[in-house]
Amino acid sequence: MSLWIELFYDLVFVAAILIFSAGVIHVHSSSGATWIVLVFAASWWVWFSTTVCANRFHMTDLVHRLLLLTQMLFVVLIAMEARVSVTGDSTYLVLEYGALLLTIALMYLRAERRGSPGSGYARRLAVVNLAASVCFFVAAVLPEAARLTVASVAVVLLVVPSVMILHRMEDFSTEDERHMVERMGAFTLIVFGESFVEVAVSLSHATISRVDVTALVFEFVLVFALFTSYFEDIPVAGLNQHRFGWWAGSHLVAQICIAGMAISVTKLVDVGSGHQIPHAEILRLTVPLATFYVALAATGWSTRRRPIGPLAVARLSTAGLVVVFGVATWYLSRIHLAEALPIFAAIAVLHAAYALHLRTGTEVVAVPPPPG
Repeated sequence: MSLWIELFYDLVFVAAILIFSAGVIHVHSSSGATWIVLVFAASWWVWFSTTVCANRFHMTDLVHRLLLLTQMLFVVLIAMEARVSVTGDSTYLVLEYGALLLTIALMYLRAERRGSPGSGYARRLAVVNLAASVCFFVAAVLPEAARLTVASVAVVLLVVPSVMILHRMEDFSTEDERHMVERMGAFTLIVFGESFVEVAVSLSHATISRVDVTALVFEFVLVFALFTSYFEDIPVAGLNQHRFGWWAGSHLVAQICIAGMAISVTKLVDVGSGHQIPHAEILRLTVPLATFYVALAATGWSTRRRPIGPLAVARLSTAGLVVVFGVATWYLSRIHLAEALPIFAAIAVLHAAYALHLRTGTEVVAVPPPPG
């Protein structure tokens, strides 16, 4: 039953990510898009904290499910508020995030009262989330500038101690490690699927042109190539538990980049074949694609695959190649994004094939037995 409630929980984030993506597409300022990305990252932290709690303390009872249901409601509300708050009123957004942190605090408090192994860590995490929740509730009654300042400080006071506490917890059991890797893989799969759905939905409202077809084909090929690069390696490579924070953080960056690439391709829809495509869109695609490979290298470094050097070099070299080609395309006025899209896709496909070859010369190191 825990598997099904987790999948249902993840489905809510599918809806939230679609709302976040639509918000970025319709917000024209860079600051507005950055704000929505930050709100998504904050929502991701809720997913991550909840997943870690369930993974470590095996919470599946009715009360835990009711807390999950409450989270689902507030996650969707936050996604809807993200675009509205760009105009300068984040009151409801701050209140809703405070409520989300309160649910996490209650989860960890219940884990501590059950006397589970690691209950001391659960108590500390409950206190950290409760304190951050109170800060967000206080921030909601302040003027906008002060509200954002207090909320920013609260996020730092939430994330930094939480990462330190999680780092000090006992190592995952073999089963818990497998579950954590599968949960992160499932969420990454959601983002991959959402990126293709985003382009397809945009095309359903447009008059199909050569640019639109190119965008659709490119996004499909690109997503499949990136999907292959990730799922042929990361989920089966285990987790270096001493690098758990890096592993989780690099996943967040990779997931943001996957969504960012879909948003860049979506912006091509409704651009007629006779119109020039803004060169700025080339950079908006180049940056997330290159950053994805950097994040993939960081994720691989945090696994138990050895040796990791050849794969890391291949991923970083691919990121560099994407940057070089993207900048060259930006400067050469005769090359537009419609012509550049297949080349970006070809780079991703070649990397996926080469990485598959490199992985044949590696192995996943077994988890060392506990001392004593």
